Amino acid sequence: MIYSNMVKPNFLIVGAPKSGTTSLYYYLKQHPDIYLPDKKELHYFTCELINRFQSGPGDADVVKGLCETKEDYYKHYSNVSNQPIVGEVSPSYLYFSEVASQIKKELGNVKILIMLRNPRDKAYSQYMHLIRDGRENLPFIDALLKENERKDKNWGDFWRYAESSLYSERVKTYIETFGAENVHVEFFEDFVDEPPIVLSRIYEFLKVDSSFKADTDRVYNKSGLSKLQFVTNLFSQKNAIKGFIRHLVPTKVRPIIRETILSYNTKNKPVIDSESAVFLDNYFSEDIKKLEVLLNRPINWLKNCE
Repeated sequence: MIYSNMVKPNFLIVGAPKSGTTSLYYYLKQHPDIYLPDKKELHYFTCELINRFQSGPGDADVVKGLCETKEDYYKHYSNVSNQPIVGEVSPSYLYFSEVASQIKKELGNVKILIMLRNPRDKAYSQYMHLIRDGRENLPFIDALLKENERKDKNWGDFWRYAESSLYSERVKTYIETFGAENVHVEFFEDFVDEPPIVLSRIYEFLKVDSSFKADTDRVYNKSGLSKLQFVTNLFSQKNAIKGFIRHLVPTKVRPIIRETILSYNTKNKPVIDSESAVFLDNYFSEDIKKLEVLLNRPINWLKNCE
């Protein structure tokens, strides 16, 4: 196959996980000038790295379906028509920021969007996501203290709640690789408070119609506790029913069905315990200060870390 003739993404949302990227995907997908594949996360450029770390509970199931070949990757863009902005959403690209140079080599000087969340909240949300899926069984503080051990045992990157929430060097890598004018950073907290305003800024960054109004009523990929654990297990763990459903339900609608059922089956997560909060505040304090300098803007996360 001659890939030079294929439509290539010119816009990537590279992360961070648990920072609103799923909701952002569904909102941006509504814009007539933006094309996003039906499969939200392709992880093509990080596939090899992700595959190295799959020893944790459920990790092997997660890595199934990753976009492993260039042919598979570009197939997701075979239906692009006249949309000027062609995008991809793969939150692993921020954590594995070393792939930035590979992305530039393959796709050129594309536009990069980074969604960041208060790292303490992100780390806890990541933890609660695995609690909901029945994969994590330790109290939060114990899981935080186990991170290095789990990493040494090749558990997946999603288990690195705290370490994966250090942003400054990773954001810096993308700015240095693609240029500050091509990297746009938004904060999850602003996105939650005023999604239309944040979307308008993103539209302006992408140079598409910023007056377009997306339906932002629904929030996707919430983390929390399961109301009925067996329902969550149907989607998060390998089982015969899951395989049977895959044969019946078209690929295009599977994510929508999954998101709908999991959303209704998820209740609010408990408040983070004080011991974990203090641990994380100390852990993140210096990195937040570095991020403020890098972005040349105040970040009110610091008030929670002093």
